[in-house]
Parts: sequence; C-alpha cells; structure tokens
Amino acid sequence: MRLLFLLPLIAFQISNASVSNIEKKIDNNKKILEKNSQHKKQTEYQIRKLSNEIRTQTNSLKKLEKKMSVISRIIVQQKDKLEKTKNELSHLEVKAEELKKEKARKEERIINLITEDFSWAFALNLASKKSLNELIDAELYQVLSENSKDEIIQLNKEYLQVSQDKVKNEKAIDKLQQFIAIETKRKKNLSNLQAKQENAIASLQKKHTAYQYELKKSIKKQQSLSNLLGKLNILKKEEIAKQKERERKLALEKRKREQEMAKSSASSQKRFANNIDLDVRMIGSSTAGVKIGHYRGSKTIAPLKSYTITKKFGKYYDPVYKIKLFNESVVMKSKQPKAKVFSVLNGKVVYAKKDSGMLENVVIVQHKNGLHTIYSHLDQISPTIKVGKWIQKGYVVGRVDDSLTFQATKNSAHINPQDLFN
Repeated sequence: MRLLFLLPLIAFQISNASVSNIEKKIDNNKKILEKNSQHKKQTEYQIRKLSNEIRTQTNSLKKLEKKMSVISRIIVQQKDKLEKTKNELSHLEVKAEELKKEKARKEERIINLITEDFSWAFALNLASKKSLNELIDAELYQVLSENSKDEIIQLNKEYLQVSQDKVKNEKAIDKLQQFIAIETKRKKNLSNLQAKQENAIASLQKKHTAYQYELKKSIKKQQSLSNLLGKLNILKKEEIAKQKERERKLALEKRKREQEMAKSSASSQKRFANNIDLDVRMIGSSTAGVKIGHYRGSKTIAPLKSYTITKKFGKYYDPVYKIKLFNESVVMKSKQPKAKVFSVLNGKVVYAKKDSGMLENVVIVQHKNGLHTIYSHLDQISPTIKVGKWIQKGYVVGRVDDSLTFQATKNSAHINPQDLFN
C-alpha cells in the first residue's frame, strides 16, 4: 500500500528531473548564443566603421575626379588657345618678313630712280650745299612723289604694328606655357593622390569583405543555435505537458485527502512559473520567422516618466547590409539621469540577471494572459528585485542613465510595446 503511494511521488520527481535537465541545456545554449551575439555585435560595428571609411574615401575620390576633370578641360582649352596663338605668331612672322622685303624693294626702287634720273642735279649743286647728307635729303624729298612717300610711311606703320603684335603674342605664348606647366604639375599631383585613394579604398573593401564573411559565419552560427534553442523549448513544453497530465492524475487521487486543494494550488502556481518563455530575441534580428501579435488590453503606464523614442518597433532598412531588419523592441531615451524604470503592469519577476551579454542588465516580468515585458540595458537592477517576486504596476525594477530597451511578448509573439501605454 505504501509502495502504491510512493509510485506517483517517484514519477513526479523523475518528471521534474527531466524538465530540469532540459532547462540546463537551454541555459547552456543561451550562454553560447549570448557569446555569439556579442561577437556579431562587434563584427557589425567593424563593418559599419569600414563602410563609413569607404564612403568617405569614395566621396573624396569623386571630388578629386571632378577636380581632375575640370583641370583637364582647362588644360585642353589653354592648349587650344596656345596653338591658336602660335599660329597667329607664325602668321605675323611671315607677314613681318613680307613687309620687310616689300619695304626693301620700294626703298631700292626709289634709290635707283634718284640715282638714274637726277644724278646730274647732284653734281651741279654740290658746291653750294653744306654737306653731302644735306644734298641727298634735299634732293630726295624734292624728287619723290607724294605716292612714294605715303607708301614708305604706310609700310613703316604696318611693320611697326606687326612688330608690336609679335611681341604681344610672344608674351602671351610665354604666359600660356607657364600656365599649362603649372596645371600639368597640379594634374600630376592629383593623379598621384587619386592612385593612393584608390589603393586605400581597395584595401578597405578587402577588409570589408573579410568582415562580411565573418558576419555571415556568425549569423549562421547564431541561427543554428537559435534553432537548437527553439527545439529545446518545444521539447520543454512537451515535457511540461506530460508533467501536467501526470500531476492531473495525482491530483485526482489527492482529492481524497484533506490537503489536496492546497497542494494542487501550489502545483498550479509552480506550473505557472515554469511556463515562462525565456527566449529573448536579440534586438535588430532578421524579419525571417518573426511572429507578431497584437495587444488589445487596457492602457497602462510607460516604463519611464520622461523620455523620447529613438528607435521604434517594427521593420526598418539597414543601409550597411542593404537588407530589411526587424526591431522587436523600442529604445526609450531618458530625459533625466539615473531615471527610475517602472513595471508597467502587475506581475511576477521570472528573470533578473546582471551583465546578460548584449542585453546588459535584464529584468523580465510575467503578467496574466500570456504577456511578458522585458526591460534591458538597465544600468542598475533594483536590489529588491528577485526571481519569483510578485510586483505591482509602478514598482521600480531598475534605473537607466541613458536609454532603456523595452520589449513585450504575448503568447510567444512579439507585440509593439508602445501599444501598452500609448
């Protein structure tokens, strides 16, 4: 008879041991998952840093290429101008040579005319002139016709103008050549700088590719661990269901005893505590497989008194990875230092841990109707917060100096935390 009484108790202890072993496996895998998440966070930071450097270098390179394009265009324009000026100078040199020859021909013709037709006049008047030079000047201007004098004067003017234009063009050519030399040197310097920047970008892109490879490995590892954790959670639920069935049968037998109601109530409360889902998803996880629910209960208080929302719940586009992500929480920036963080509803503390990986200090409160609220990135956890403690709405669970990450789930589905108090 006594043996029959002990059998249900032994079965109950064995079932508890089975659940305990599964919970240990879950805790161990969660620790590995948190460690892997931290590595993923560091890798993401490095990728963002490298992406910013690549973006900065690329923008600088674009500006440099734009400058080089402008300089190249200026050099081409100045070279065209130089070529045109050189052609003009060549033309002026030819024209000057022609004018010089034409002037020489006309002067020679006039001199020949004077020599042939008026040589006798020079001899007759030679004795009365003061000098040979005066004789030549006097007779020259007497004999020359007005047309001849005008031709000589015009030739002199044209030759002078051509000479001045030549000097002007030579100066312009010298100036253009100096300008082209300066711009060519500047272009060469920019070209060297461009080569250095291209090498820097290539090096950064190589590092970026390496970090992306590491990130992919980290994500795959995390997904594998998440899947394993999910399987263990499912197994845990199955085991708890079996335990409930065994306890139900035990309860039927215990109803014959005077204390069966109290034991049944205690057992029910224990089952309520064991039924918590501690799988807190990492903030910013992928949209794939995220289950979303809705909160339709009464509005309550916010976890902070004075705050601004810096990151909202839901889908967003990550510019670094070029993919859609899902944020399962809201980030609330406190307007006051050391701000108190309040429980938004009555409930039971089912998880309270300091230095919980990426989530830092975390408190999880279980409420009725399958609702859980998660308060992470706390700077302090209230010393009165203990696992298993029942707390009222407005109870201080901790403090934050800067930002609180607030998350809510209902029946294992994520809900928008702002729906609770907005």
